[in-house]
Parts: sequence; structure tokens; C-alpha cells
Amino acid sequence: MLVCMVVPVNAQQEDSWTHRTTRTIKQRLDSSLFKKVDTSYIEVPKKAWRVILRPKVNQMDTRMTSTFDDDLLAKMSEYWEADLSRLNFKWTMSLKQPMSTSVGVWVGYRGLGFGYSQSLTKHVGRHFSFSSTGAKYGLSFSLRRFSTDNLQVNMHGDLDEEQMDAKDEMHSFAPIKVVSGFLDGYYVFNGRRYSQAAAYNQSVIQRRSAGSFLLGFSWYQSSIDLSDRLNSDIIMASNDIGKIKVQQGNIGVGYGYNWVPARNWLMNVMVMPSVSVYNRVKVTKYASNYSELIEAEEGIGDYGAWDSNKHQWANGEKEKPFPEDDEVDLSWQDDIEVWETGRETKNTRWRVNINARAGITYFGKDWFASIHGQLHRFSYDHNETDISLYDWFVRGALGIRF
Repeated sequence: MLVCMVVPVNAQQEDSWTHRTTRTIKQRLDSSLFKKVDTSYIEVPKKAWRVILRPKVNQMDTRMTSTFDDDLLAKMSEYWEADLSRLNFKWTMSLKQPMSTSVGVWVGYRGLGFGYSQSLTKHVGRHFSFSSTGAKYGLSFSLRRFSTDNLQVNMHGDLDEEQMDAKDEMHSFAPIKVVSGFLDGYYVFNGRRYSQAAAYNQSVIQRRSAGSFLLGFSWYQSSIDLSDRLNSDIIMASNDIGKIKVQQGNIGVGYGYNWVPARNWLMNVMVMPSVSVYNRVKVTKYASNYSELIEAEEGIGDYGAWDSNKHQWANGEKEKPFPEDDEVDLSWQDDIEVWETGRETKNTRWRVNINARAGITYFGKDWFASIHGQLHRFSYDHNETDISLYDWFVRGALGIRF
């Protein structure tokens, strides 16, 4: 009697919604590979689960190039009592994330998996990823954030026959925050014989050399926040931009090639140029009660107290010069204030971006090891400010199948 009662209960548990859903997903993932590849070129391992240890070295470099606009040139001319309307001044600020080392784990079934990595470098943050690959397609998503106060600045100016060039490394008084999200997908035309997944998540094994054209799409979204009141000088030099948010959709055609020089070895190269067909940039502008355009000798002690309601000093001035010893005695920073002056949204022109990869993999019986590198380059602009983002990494992988 007890046995009769237990068997139906166990059967019901094994056939629960969770079990049925998991079984359906596994069957579809299996069928998407076994039925759509030429097994003389691509081997589908019987052991479908993988756990991969992923050490990685990476860096993200965001470069903002600003040309002083007419309003700022007029402001400079007024302060310095000189005609600077013909001044051509350009400066490039590089927000270079410290080169970081991270350790992560990726777990997945066939081409579906999730990854998480934690940086061992301060302020570089965490990285989440999701990927799904089949014989004919690949899809991945990654999210990353970091903050830095390490800046590299290049300046160039010319007025009539006089020229000025300078290069310097500096630290911002407050960290600048960067967040980026990237959704990347591709379609493989020769998916029966060429596998992108064999090179980069090892869900299958490439046994013979083959290549394929790829149709790719990507969605890139990022934000740069330098609006901390202590960064008022950087905001001014960036045409009063304190926050930037970008959304970009790209379509591209590329080519990938898998070379099998010897049994169990694989080398891959893939290049995907793309064109942004959607490019939306939103900026938030700020003003400050301090300015580097004013000479400190004009009497910094005569300004009195700052009135936050009227946005002016007691002597009626709206801006106060930075002290000459602004990096020695920092007590003046207590009076700094920045405030939002407006927001602008712009759909910008088409831009050309690059996605390139290269890697080498060795396949053991139930394990594999690989190392590969990847470079993404995105670019966008807003009026007199151009932004380029270079995101690269070199990652190792040591995985087992079960």
C-alpha cells in the first residue's frame, strides 16, 4: 500500500513543470547542434555540461575630444580681454580604466551559459555575462562598470601663427564613473562547417579547417558621469557636459576562419566592421561657481560668501577663480557648487565601429584550454565633443566537460 502511494508521488515530482521545461530546453539545444552541423567538420561532444575557469586581463579606454565652442570662446575673450574667436583649441581626455586582472567562472549546457568575474584591481568592479550559441547563431550580453580618477590629457591650440601642444597625466578630484552594456549577436552563413563557438566557449570541437561570412548586429549602451562638484574644471573643458548617455545599434558583415593545424588544436581569427544605424546621445550640462578661465590674481579674497539661491558670490560675480595652490590647500573645495543647466538629446550621424577576435584552443578528452583576445571600438559625438571607446581583453580558459 505504501509503495503504491510513493511511486505516483515520485513520478509526479519528476514530471514537474521545472523538469519538463529543463528537458525541453536541453532537447532543443541538442537538436540545434546535432541536426545542423557536418560532423566531419564539427564534433558535438556527448558530455554537454561545462565549467570553465576564466582569468582575464582587460582595459577600457574612453576618449573624449572637445573643441571649444563659440559660447566658450566668447566667454574666454571677455575674461582675458582679447579676441579669441579665431582660436582653434582641442583637448582629448582619456579615461583609462586601470589595467585589471579578474578571475571568473562560466557554467553552461551546450551553447547556453552564464559567467561572472570579480576584478582583483581596485575600483574596476564586476563583470556579468550571458551567452547562447547554436550552429547558425551566437548571442552574448555583458555588463561592466568602473570608476577612475586617472586621466591622460592631450591639448592642441593654434591662434593665427602661434601654436601650443601639451600632454599631461592628472588625477581628478573625484572619480569619474563609466557603465557599459553590450549585446552582441551574429548569424553564421556556413554554420554546418564553421563554428564560432568552438573557438570561444568550446561547446563543440572544430575538427577540420573552415571559414564563413558572418552577419552581425549589436546594441551598445553606456554612460559617463563626471558631474561630481569637485570635477567642475573637467566639466568646463568638456563644453559644460557633466553626464553622457549613449544608445547605439550596429549592423555589420564580417568573416571568421577556423584553422586546424593539427589534431585537437584550433586557431581562430574573426573581424566584424559595423555601421551604427541608430545613434542616440543624451547629455546633461552643468555650470559651476568656480572657473579656471579667471586669473587668481584678480582678488580671490574679495568674493565673499556663495549664495546658492541666486547662484552668485556676495560681490555679484557668478564665478570665482581657482586658487593658485588649489592642489595643496583643498579647503576651498568646500565652496564648490555645480548645478544642472539643461539637457540635450541628439540623433547623431552614422559611425563605423570594429569588433575583432583571435584565439587558440587545445581540446583534451574531457577538458580544454584556450586563450583569446578581443577588441571593441565604438564611437559617437555630440556637437563639438567626440567620444571613442576602446574595450579590449585577453582571457584564458580552462574547462572540463561532464
